[in-house]
Amino acid sequence: MTTARPAHRPTVVLLCGGLGLRQRSESDDLPKPLRLLPDGRALLLHVLDIYRSFGLDDFVVCVGYAAHAVESLLLDTFGVPRWETETGPDWRRFTADGVRITLVDSGPEADKCTRLRHAAPHLRPGTFLLGYGDVLSDVDLRELMDRHEMSPHHQVTLVATRVRSRYGELRVTPGLTVTGFVEKPLAPALISAGYFACSPRILDALTPGLEFEEHVLPALAARGEVGATVHEGLWLPLDTYKDFLDAEALVAKEGFRWLTRV
Repeated sequence: MTTARPAHRPTVVLLCGGLGLRQRSESDDLPKPLRLLPDGRALLLHVLDIYRSFGLDDFVVCVGYAAHAVESLLLDTFGVPRWETETGPDWRRFTADGVRITLVDSGPEADKCTRLRHAAPHLRPGTFLLGYGDVLSDVDLRELMDRHEMSPHHQVTLVATRVRSRYGELRVTPGLTVTGFVEKPLAPALISAGYFACSPRILDALTPGLEFEEHVLPALAARGEVGATVHEGLWLPLDTYKDFLDAEALVAKEGFRWLTRV
């Protein structure tokens, strides 16, 4: 794997503790990070590859729902027996293939603020990155880290992107004559893409019971402490069964576009 190593290699915190993806039956409810992509590898492994392609080598994986299955996936993939791992009351750590991975289990019902507070003791000093175990993108994480470093007053710098409409749009005159069709256009508004560079100061703002996106980020934004960088490329949030079908179709047509640096 070729890498572009940043001068400071922050810890990457991946949120993988939520409930499973509702599929076509009650028995088909695996955690999203464990879903297989067309190459037979789990989604979480592709997510790790994205970060590793930037030389990032320290990961804290926040688990909860089906924590044992996520742990087994990682240990089996990296060929690490359980007896060769470090353990604590709610965590397990191993080092293999040039990376250190710490799994922190806050239980299936924990909110994101609680998961991040439990991850805090395992972070390297300084800036850390935060992301999700069910998003694929060809995002430039180097640009994200650089932007955050250039704005020390920002507690968080996030990647913003635009999403495509689920539906085609009509072009209609005031007299209701249809003049054209636009197939699933990009929405004009920017949304959070789920990639964050965070100052360690943000840990003081994480109160259990608060939602990270609904409460913490808006409060910081109101104080001018949230920055952004815009990503115009590939962005695949894998929330539904249809999202996975769309990802399979993309892979069949264009390959694994989010791994252009690997």
